[in-house]
Amino acid sequence: MTVPKRFEVLRFMGAMFKVFAWITLILTILSASAIVLLPQIGGLSAALGPYAELAALAGAGAIVTGLLVLLGGLLNFVMLYALGEIILLQIAVEENTRLTAALLLKMHQDSQPEAQPAAAAAYPPPGGFANEPAPYR
Repeated sequence: MTVPKRFEVLRFMGAMFKVFAWITLILTILSASAIVLLPQIGGLSAALGPYAELAALAGAGAIVTGLLVLLGGLLNFVMLYALGEIILLQIAVEENTRLTAALLLKMHQDSQPEAQPAAAAAYPPPGGFANEPAPYR
């Protein structure tokens, strides 16, 4: 037994958050690599002349900055991916709850005896009084 799919927009949003997470991870790795490698490319220290020592310090700072960018991007990746998974998890819980309710209702209906015709019903009803008003019988 299956239940119909609902909440298509939420499914789409969950998938989009996961796609954005992967895009963020790729861009983070590229950005961190560029931050670390760009100061060492192109003979920067020769062009600076008397400020060559500053270029060496910039290289060390670039490594720290690249690591911080990488750490922040990884944290962003995990949060976006988890958000997409949480949305899809809640949809799955809702579907399983609906399926369980439908199966329990079917089991309950299958376990009930067949309904007797109205003419065969006992009068007075069991547990009731013969002189009760009609709505309470």
